Amino acid sequence: MSTSNKHIRIGGVLYTHETTHRSILGDFANEIARRGWKIGGVVQELLFDDKGERIGVDAVEVDTGTRYPISRPTEESKVSKTCTLDRAALTDATTPLRNALNNEVDLMVVEKFGEQEREGSGLADDILSAVADGIPTLVAVPASEVEKWNEFSGYMGDLLPSNIQDLWRWWGPHKLYRELANSVIDAPVKRVVLGLNWTLVEGPNGCGLAQSPSKDTPGCKSLPHAGSFAGNSLRELAELATSWNPFETAIGIAAVNAHWNRYDLKGSDENGLDSLKGVDGPIAVVGRFPGISERLPGANVIERSPQDGEYPEQAAENLIGESEGAIITASTLVNRSLPNLLSAGRNTKICLVGPGTPLAPDLHVHGIDTLSGLVITDPDGAAQAVAEGGGAKALKKFGNFVTLKEPISTSSF
Repeated sequence: MSTSNKHIRIGGVLYTHETTHRSILGDFANEIARRGWKIGGVVQELLFDDKGERIGVDAVEVDTGTRYPISRPTEESKVSKTCTLDRAALTDATTPLRNALNNEVDLMVVEKFGEQEREGSGLADDILSAVADGIPTLVAVPASEVEKWNEFSGYMGDLLPSNIQDLWRWWGPHKLYRELANSVIDAPVKRVVLGLNWTLVEGPNGCGLAQSPSKDTPGCKSLPHAGSFAGNSLRELAELATSWNPFETAIGIAAVNAHWNRYDLKGSDENGLDSLKGVDGPIAVVGRFPGISERLPGANVIERSPQDGEYPEQAAENLIGESEGAIITASTLVNRSLPNLLSAGRNTKICLVGPGTPLAPDLHVHGIDTLSGLVITDPDGAAQAVAEGGGAKALKKFGNFVTLKEPISTSSF
């Protein structure tokens, strides 16, 4: 497989006759689209009559729903068990893939790697074109054809089981900034305060916080639009979460929190630091939380400026990867270390804790089991405390801590 220098992202999603969730590619693509990404490609849908007998197969374009009747068995073909694939219809079904290539989609899904593709025809050329263009591509692959798939993909593809957790891991937590920004409503901002310790954004339905970076943090630059943020769109401010200027990132995350940490949000009042009590195994803690040694004795604490008995931040990924549970400070959103920590903790029970935690259920699929953040109830008091350099302790009396745990239903769609 010949490609340019673009990053290759191709995954073969393996299935067998016993695979129950055969609509996983279409379901995953639809969820990606809901989060604001552009999708393209084609999936297959089995058709049945009123008696439950199979009467055909349609190829379905994932973004438009356009159907291509690629198989319509006849009584004769059923008896003789001959292939009823309509090659002309299959050729027409390459249109969705070409559309996806022309529209520069963020994800292409293809069902499936069948006999035609194994012979180099069917959808084969379009799959390779997508990969060569750097489009992340997922292809349904029969488990019995793994070796042929490896040859087709040049042994550069990932092999994935047909479960939703593995698809999200393949998609990756590095995209969560864009997803969070996409989730925010287009509504006017009431107030922005960038204080010594915290950054605050007030929207119409909630007030959000993010930890302010220190001025000497690499990448920090003065804000050219300071003084004009209030009155602008909350969605526009949330876009700053994708910036590599930590000052702008903090404003963006605070805007995201102003959307999700609504005044009327309800949840558990459990302290997020207690969410790992009872975990059998080592626990890593990113951030020096007050009283953590009493709440979680023996936990491995990781800090940028470690004290005796603590670990430096360079050890975070290794320690999280070796732990059964991890508590991570929400400040890792602003310094942009969170995605790497989540990638390291794929098999770790992770809790994101702190006033700057977005209480956004969409984050659960990226490996965060528990979200524990602050819901402001007195925006005027919180804004004054932020402006006067208040810390986390000073903000507590202006809101309530709320904890959201991953519901069972997020495991599948």
